[in-house]
Amino acid sequence: MRPKSESSKPAAAAAAPAPAETAAVFAHTSLDAHRIALEALTRGDALARRLPRGYGPLRDQLSRALQSAYLQTGEGAAKSGGERRVRLSSARAEAGEAAAALEAVVALGLGSRSEAQAVIILLSRLCATLTGLCKKAGG
Repeated sequence: MRPKSESSKPAAAAAAPAPAETAAVFAHTSLDAHRIALEALTRGDALARRLPRGYGPLRDQLSRALQSAYLQTGEGAAKSGGERRVRLSSARAEAGEAAAALEAVVALGLGSRSEAQAVIILLSRLCATLTGLCKKAGG
């Protein structure tokens, strides 16, 4: 019986690019907005996961808004003109919704003010960055 060689790997696995090569392919990876949105998503989601029982709708809304801000930033980066403006504006609106949800978490005494404020600052930076990108896209 012959030992398996490198050529016996499935074609798809052998052809898959390295993560660093993949990153260069996507438009969103070059945007500061993408990095800010990702950090806000991870930090905000950690806070959302710790909300007590009985606050599922707030947790879900916060998580959805954070995810949508992140994903629409990525989608908007790949678009041009009016479509780019619409996606980035929508990402900005979702970031505002996430900030409002975090304010509610603090107002209701459900989470750390300092943790929520750190994410709100990230979301504010994201909104400012997205506003600039929208202006560059013509709106």
